[in-house]
Amino acid sequence: MSTATSSPLAPLAFQGPLVRDPGLLPVLEMDGYLTGVLVTPHLETSQWVMGLWRERPAVDPARIEQGLITALTHRKAIETSFAKGWPGFTPAFCEPGHKTEHAKVRTWVKGFWSAMKLAPDYWSAIAEDERTATFVALFTGFMDIGEPFEEREDADEIRDEHAALLPRALVGMRKLALMREEQKPALRAMHSGKVGRNEPCPCGSGKKYKRCCAAA
Repeated sequence: MSTATSSPLAPLAFQGPLVRDPGLLPVLEMDGYLTGVLVTPHLETSQWVMGLWRERPAVDPARIEQGLITALTHRKAIETSFAKGWPGFTPAFCEPGHKTEHAKVRTWVKGFWSAMKLAPDYWSAIAEDERTATFVALFTGFMDIGEPFEEREDADEIRDEHAALLPRALVGMRKLALMREEQKPALRAMHSGKVGRNEPCPCGSGKKYKRCCAAA
């Protein structure tokens, strides 16, 4: 299944109150993971669905079904937010009117990074393409590399700038994924207005739109 087509799991109708499975990814991390799924083109459901759990769930159909409904409801909310375009899209680490907490972004990026690993060839190409490499660079300051290192003095200021740029850049990457999948109706549904060819690209690269995602 691709990023924009409806899931074959969607018709599931769990009978009973929806209680969040404690084995699922934490909400903030799941938001990052599902956002990553939605900005990665041509992912099949089978490729990402088991990543919703911190550990592979036991064979319990009712538990799995309820967990899937929780995740699909969350995914739909992200799709709805994406449809608002920029500046309407709001990832879970953002609190309108408040400075973004770096710890929240790190947790969110942990989930997003897990989704990126599902399509290493695609994301390697994104990182190597000068038109889109800036997008990947926005995440680097929030990734846990597993070992201490000396940071530059203005590292936190840079993180503040990158956290502020991420929502707009994610909208750009969602559009790029939809273009790769030729999902024209979903693209038209993103009410962000037309970007002028000489305006800054919404992916956050700093390049003109005509020399960035418009040329992808």
